This record gives sequence, C-alpha cells and structure tokens, in this order.
Amino acid sequence: MKEAILYQKLPGEKVRCGVCQRRCLIPEGGVGYCKTRINRGGKLYTTIYGVVSSLNNDPIEKKPVFHFAPGSFCLSAGTFGCNFRCLFCQNWEISWADGVAEAQYGQKIPPQDLVDLAYKYQSAGIAITYNEPAIWLEYSLDVFKLAKNLKIGKFENSKILYTVWVTNGYATPEAIDVIAPYLDVYRVDLKSFNDNFYQKLINVPKAAPIFETTKYLHDKYPNIHIECVTNIIPGWNDDPEMLAKIARWIVKNLGEKTPWHVTRFFPYAKLTDVPPTPPETLYKAREIGLKEGLKFVYIGNLPVEEEDDTFCPKCGSLAIRRDGYSTQILAVTSQGKCPKCGEDLNIKMI
Repeated sequence: MKEAILYQKLPGEKVRCGVCQRRCLIPEGGVGYCKTRINRGGKLYTTIYGVVSSLNNDPIEKKPVFHFAPGSFCLSAGTFGCNFRCLFCQNWEISWADGVAEAQYGQKIPPQDLVDLAYKYQSAGIAITYNEPAIWLEYSLDVFKLAKNLKIGKFENSKILYTVWVTNGYATPEAIDVIAPYLDVYRVDLKSFNDNFYQKLINVPKAAPIFETTKYLHDKYPNIHIECVTNIIPGWNDDPEMLAKIARWIVKNLGEKTPWHVTRFFPYAKLTDVPPTPPETLYKAREIGLKEGLKFVYIGNLPVEEEDDTFCPKCGSLAIRRDGYSTQILAVTSQGKCPKCGEDLNIKMI
C-alpha cells in the first residue's frame, strides 16, 4: 500500500478522501466507495498502486481521441475499482471489483517498468483507461512524471511520451491540479445533464460536478487537449433537446472545435433490457451537434462512411480518413492546420 496524496485527517482517526467528488468520510479500518482506499490508523492508503488489471497497446483512436497524435499508439493501462457504478459498464469485471481484495492478486507493474514497456513497444504515449483514472491518481502521477523525463530507464528515447486520462469526469479540482502539469489529453464522458440519469444508472447524485470539473480544467489548463463522449442510451439520454444542451455547453465552455463523439450503446452488464442505439439516433445527434455550432462531431461504435472522418470546417477538405482504427492523415500540417486554407483544425500532431 502507498499513502494517498489527497485526504484530510479528522478527529477520531477518521479521514476524508479528496480524490473524487464523493469526498468519502472513512472511519479507521474502513474503505471508500471505490473500494481502493483504506483508512489505517488515521491515514489513508491506496491499495492499487501499481496493480494492473488490463494492458494493451491501443490506437489512440480507440479511446476515442481523434485530434491528438492521430494514427499513433498508446500503451493503455487499467486497474481495479471505480467511483462510479454504471449499470451499462463494458468493463464491469474490473471496475466493479473490490480493489482491496484484488490488490493481493493483480499483476504489479512499477511506474518505471510501465514506461519502459511503452518504449519497448514503440508506443507514442501512455493512457490510463478501462476504469476511472482518478482513483489511480498516485500511480498516474508517478508514471506521467517519468513519461515526461527524457532518457530514463532501460530504453533511451529522444521523445517524451504523451499522457492521457480517459475519465468519467468526477475528479475533484484538487486532483486535477495534481495531475494537470503532466497531462496532455483529457477524454471525458459527458453522459447527460439529467440528475435522474446519474442517480438511476450510475449512483451519483448530480450531473453538474462532471461539467464543472471539465470547465475548471479547460479554463485553468488551456494546453490540455479535451475530447468529449456521449454514449447515447435509448430512453435515457437520447432526447434531442438534451443532446442539444450538451452540444451548446461544449461550444460555450470548451470551444466550437472541441471534438464530440456520439457513440452507440449496446446492452451490457445490468442494463440488458435496453436495445442498442438505432443508427438514425446517432446520425440525428451528429446533426444536432453541428447545428449547435460544433465543428467536429463523430459517430462511434457504428460502421459509417464519412461520419468518423475529419473535414476542414472552412473549405471542406478531407483532412483525416478513418476506417475503423485505421487512420490516414491526408491534409493536416504539422501545426494542425488545413494546408489548403490555413484553418486551425484543433489537431495536435506529434
């Protein structure tokens, strides 16, 4: 175990965790909601430091991230536990797991070894994903610090590694402040503005904190690249006005060139009584996003012809063609602009 970074010591050997917006009050011997943090003698410890449940070298487009280092691969790592309980979670085997128990059996990879693996497999970056990265804050921080340090470990490399959090957005501003100096990409789920959605399907009381934290990161750390995802679940968050509200919020608070991915839901875990998202709903959602002023709206989890391609919003040139996770960069300058008209495409090349 490793002592946690963000927590408050309270009378009676109680502690309050400061990693996510649940801000769990944990008595001595108790664990937080995510089941990865335990109070021992009035100190809070993480039980999952270096404990890896999943490890893959993924295309960054799989996150999905389309406008940062397109066509590159990132070493993607996940652990056990989560601060959400999404009834439709596709990684429920690890995210619903008890981190205290799994820590005894999970594979342990020290931060330096993870970075060495990224260099070994010629990854361009490292993503903390598959379950919520905020609960892995201490490990993320140590890994990302090493990723930004040239010529370290067994594999000397002339390039630093980019870093990604694939997050549900429920971290506290304090947690953002800890990780932000070492973070390149913040890929966040904006599921709904409806509190009932979060209460019934996720066991979170309100939607607002996710949007507030995302805006906080954008305003304070403008160099961090943001992309948003809304997994559209029939009957839950497919209302056109709700989708328009999310799109308007992104335009107003993150900018019109922030990529928005509208993705297809498939029945999973405990939400098996809801059918997959009809394709026409996704096409309509994309139309809504574009009508509200977003320049880059992509359909995901559904084979499409050009709705996952990137076009210049000014001259219409095809900048990036995608076929599944195969990416062809056709017309993007090293500065992320359209070579034909000079329009900024909000694409960060490496």
